[in-house]
Amino acid sequence: MQKKNLFVSHKASRAIPFASTLTKDFLVQATLDGDIRRIEYQSGSVIIDDGIAPVEGIVVERFDGRYAVDLVHTRPANGSAVEALTQLAFARGCHGIIEVNAADVHAEPRCSAARDVWSHHAVRVHADDRAEIREALEMGGPVGLAQLIGSVTTRGDARAVVFALACEGAVEFDLHNGITDDLIVRSGRTGSTAGLRAFGA
Repeated sequence: MQKKNLFVSHKASRAIPFASTLTKDFLVQATLDGDIRRIEYQSGSVIIDDGIAPVEGIVVERFDGRYAVDLVHTRPANGSAVEALTQLAFARGCHGIIEVNAADVHAEPRCSAARDVWSHHAVRVHADDRAEIREALEMGGPVGLAQLIGSVTTRGDARAVVFALACEGAVEFDLHNGITDDLIVRSGRTGSTAGLRAFGA
């Protein structure tokens, strides 16, 4: 059995197990995706061909509903994986299934940008720095990354502070075009976070 690691996101109520870098990249991007409000790990048992089969999957709650995620390149080798996920999605009240392949997850410059931002997820943000960034966005509204960094005074590196805040959902931005000086940074939504449009949107 392949060893699984745990991914922790402020959008998830519990740690999410993952066994591949593809799944981790997806979870990172979903966490930094302003259109995804919650990420859930679901598991259970379903009946397939008169037998009971275990099933697990990731469910995302977007602005337009709940969807089970079919990570195509991480499917089990047996052909019943899609049927099992479909049953799980139905049982968990999902509106449908979003199919995501490796090309979607590894699309550049978004993938590298998300990894760069997420590399700051463990950075400790001083309360004064947090307040400084939040006040700047509340007073001035959405603003370019370079302009925001140039307008604040922080104890830590301002860029690292912004990225760390994005990892916890305090700020958000769209990483489809990568990290640039004119990347628009805006205040995050409670229970949501930063960065990319939802897969399948």
